[in-house]
Amino acid sequence: MKYEESTVLELGARGKHGGAAFELVGRTVVRSKSGGLWNEWMVRFDDGRIAFLAEARGTFTLLFERPFAPARDALVVGEPLDTGFLVAERGQAQRIAHWGEEIPAPKSYVYADLSSRSGETATIDWGENEPHVFVGKRVALSAIGLSPRAERPRFVPVKATPPPRGFEPCLAVGDEGTLDGVRWRVLGLVQRSIRIEGTRYTWEEYLLHDPAAGFRWLVVSDGHWNLVDIVELGLVTVVDDDNVIFGGEKYRFYSGGKARVEWATGEMPWDVVIGDETEVADYVKAPYVVSGEFSSDEITWSRGVYTAPETIAKSFRKRVLPKPRGRAPNQPKRR
Repeated sequence: MKYEESTVLELGARGKHGGAAFELVGRTVVRSKSGGLWNEWMVRFDDGRIAFLAEARGTFTLLFERPFAPARDALVVGEPLDTGFLVAERGQAQRIAHWGEEIPAPKSYVYADLSSRSGETATIDWGENEPHVFVGKRVALSAIGLSPRAERPRFVPVKATPPPRGFEPCLAVGDEGTLDGVRWRVLGLVQRSIRIEGTRYTWEEYLLHDPAAGFRWLVVSDGHWNLVDIVELGLVTVVDDDNVIFGGEKYRFYSGGKARVEWATGEMPWDVVIGDETEVADYVKAPYVVSGEFSSDEITWSRGVYTAPETIAKSFRKRVLPKPRGRAPNQPKRR
């Protein structure tokens, strides 16, 4: 792929944060050892300050350097630190392409991503010498005076694999539809499965993209649809094995197990590997479902909202979608 196309921003773009004007003066493309791909933009304020804008998985986080760094052996994924942050991810990464200004840094490095209850995020980069810590919050491009460029970005193409026999996707790569007032484009599709009590169940996850709004997922299982967005690890509180709290609401455990990637097509913001498995768990409070994915190196939470099949059909101009079977765990009761 052409790494220069894997962004919605451009060098020289000007914006404003906290009343201070800035310019995007440098861009670095980074790939993690696990296959994730993201951009780190160097931000130079007119008053001389330097910050970084992380463009990862369709989100944008404005980060400023802050002088604190916990010991590396204290960073356990999912565990809290004395600073109030939780460890969301640990890994290794490599800087693989660069344009514009840059601060000297090693090409390969170890990193950790953190998340707090207040919604702040932090990233720690261990280079050749002492670690560098950057703290910030997720921002909308419009909130910092930036607009996406006109050209459509390109992401990591999925390696060609034949679809499962008899499988017909509900949506096609390139389809467009409007949900929540945003015009989304289908970039890719992943089919996953889980085995529960000896029976394997499958579902599909459609990756949606809008240059300003970022990524969302449309997940369909047994004809039932959910519109899904990633949420910060620190905003989800695990009460016990049966309950989590998000947004002040309690969600009850519904199901869990090991999800397997069966098939994929299109583009993704990371390398998709057929056969990859991840521990997952779903917690329900209709019409929402909060879902966690867990590995030794990363924890990711998301929240989906039940979306009627007729809404999907109308939005994406589909005459017929598979009829729902049974009731979805977070399907609202009819009034």
